Amino acid sequence: MFRWFLKLLGIDEDRPASSGNSILNSTPTQSTAPVAEQTEQAPPTEPEVKPAAVKKKAAATKPKAQSLSDTYPDLKANIIKILSKAGFDSKASIDKANDEELLALKGIGQASLKILRSH
Repeated sequence: MFRWFLKLLGIDEDRPASSGNSILNSTPTQSTAPVAEQTEQAPPTEPEVKPAAVKKKAAATKPKAQSLSDTYPDLKANIIKILSKAGFDSKASIDKANDEELLALKGIGQASLKILRSH
């Protein structure tokens, strides 16, 4: 049979099954390690978060400006790339530009201009 498995469970394979050779009734044949070696180490504790540090961090973070893709979700990525390369990297800069400036950019047409002006 599986001698290594029986040995692991501490069961003598020579004893017949009817003589109480069960896992619950068996006694280990090998001595166990001393208790001092079996103690578990306590898990490492996480550092405590100080409320003052949290408040300072929250105050230091400013709301991020929305990207053009967030502001204009209907625009294609290549149109946003064209606008960014031309220096139009915010909604404010696009609002300040007149229609002729935007239409002068290669790739920007009436449909893109309509999306830009509708927001």
